[in-house]
Amino acid sequence: MVDIMDKLQKIGEIGKSPREKQRLINVNEVFYVWDILVTKLDIMETIGIMENFIEDIDLKFITGQLVKVLRSGIDEMEKLMKNYNIPFPIQPPAGSNLAVNWEGYSDRYIYISIFEGIQSFFPILSSGFMNSTSPKVRKAFKEHLLLTMELQELIVEYGKLKGFLNEPPVYRP
Repeated sequence: MVDIMDKLQKIGEIGKSPREKQRLINVNEVFYVWDILVTKLDIMETIGIMENFIEDIDLKFITGQLVKVLRSGIDEMEKLMKNYNIPFPIQPPAGSNLAVNWEGYSDRYIYISIFEGIQSFFPILSSGFMNSTSPKVRKAFKEHLLLTMELQELIVEYGKLKGFLNEPPVYRP
């Protein structure tokens, strides 16, 4: 149903200026599009820094997958922002190659930081979805939420495999 409404909204936007399109979304949606982009940029910058310290090849693979997903999400949010002429937040540096090897950045510490970073997306994405009235924006939030759930599954399984995940004790009545 959302796909049909999304397509109808896209048809309705044909030939409209960004100023006219702004009337099709509400202020909550603008905030959540902006906030999701800021959050994705923040975690992308964090991963970019921490990748310099990763030793485990599996964790390097996981962060590579995260970067791909984050990049596509950033591109999607930027496309929405351009479409509705929403101001962009400050962009982080393009890259960060550090020559220093700091022992405080263990693979477990990096994992926990990434795990918590991905978890921070859930409240923002779900709130954005719940407060959205525009089919186009709501569809984008839904897609990001589902993709984030898949990433969470990957990260949880990796954490269990490596013993990095702080699992609660098993309940045996």
